[in-house]
Amino acid sequence: MSTFAAPRRVSAALGERALRTVANVAAIGSGGGTLDERVDTILDELHSLVPYEAVLLVSADPVSGSARPLALSGYSRELADYMTSAEFRTEMIEPFAYSLRGWPLRECDLPFDPLTLRPIAEHLRPAGYPEGLLVALTVPDGRDVGFLIMSMGDSRTPPSDEAITSIGCVSALLGNMVDPLHDARWAASVLADEEAVVALLPDGRAVGLRGVLPDWMADAESRMRRAVDRLMRAQRSDTSFTWLDDGGAWFRCRLLRCRDGIVVLSATASLQLHRLTPRELEVLTHLAAGRTNDEIAVELWVTTRTVRAHVERLMDKLGVASRSGAVARAIREGLLVP
Repeated sequence: MSTFAAPRRVSAALGERALRTVANVAAIGSGGGTLDERVDTILDELHSLVPYEAVLLVSADPVSGSARPLALSGYSRELADYMTSAEFRTEMIEPFAYSLRGWPLRECDLPFDPLTLRPIAEHLRPAGYPEGLLVALTVPDGRDVGFLIMSMGDSRTPPSDEAITSIGCVSALLGNMVDPLHDARWAASVLADEEAVVALLPDGRAVGLRGVLPDWMADAESRMRRAVDRLMRAQRSDTSFTWLDDGGAWFRCRLLRCRDGIVVLSATASLQLHRLTPRELEVLTHLAAGRTNDEIAVELWVTTRTVRAHVERLMDKLGVASRSGAVARAIREGLLVP
């Protein structure tokens, strides 16, 4: 592959229709709806500029890096399997699409006969696709997060220069959209004081975003992660809480919900907050849930008198005169335990 010359970058002025398509894609990509809904709508918009017969949009798995299709139409399953393989990445994406870094490449822009490339000669042409475009999707920090490939059934109608430029203009947005950790990385960037930040995927896997992760943050079966799962099911909004690990260390933690079921979990080492004991934190958490002293006593298997004593002590430590004041401070400072 190293003997091939680099492909050329094509650009052109955009007309009114192309500018409108670019604006629509930007609005869709940053708008609401599920990822699948946004992807389908964007591909419909792009079809007005690129009348493709087949399309494949791929995202890189955030843990393994392997390719996973987000949209597939027109290509056979066999061809799609090949194009999501490490082989296609090595033979086509890395040597050619990466050289343009987020700008589309047409077959007709290759500075050599496209049939000298095995992906084209042995896979795309026999499948009836003599022309098309390929763009590697990247994000601002330089990570490669996927790619988009579109194929035409007629070599006489390659994508226009205007179409190539339009897709080039929105490729960064597409990269952010297919990157499942885009929102999570942004959230991590604003958590300036947190020592460890992790993204929790819907399937339970964890991706470290900052710092050295304690085992109890990364392990889906840990006591803390099980508690976090319960907290996420019980509460639909972002929340803060306190955690005491098995070694006796205290942590301030936060849960931030991102798009597509991904949650950011952060942890910062802390002193023993207001000298509250683990039992007093439990009682405070039950108070915040609206439970009475009798109900808390049943939950903790203690007497109502014992609960009353805990409430009095924690109110004294927090410097408040009422149960509601204790709850307000607990919520404000994240003193609740999951």
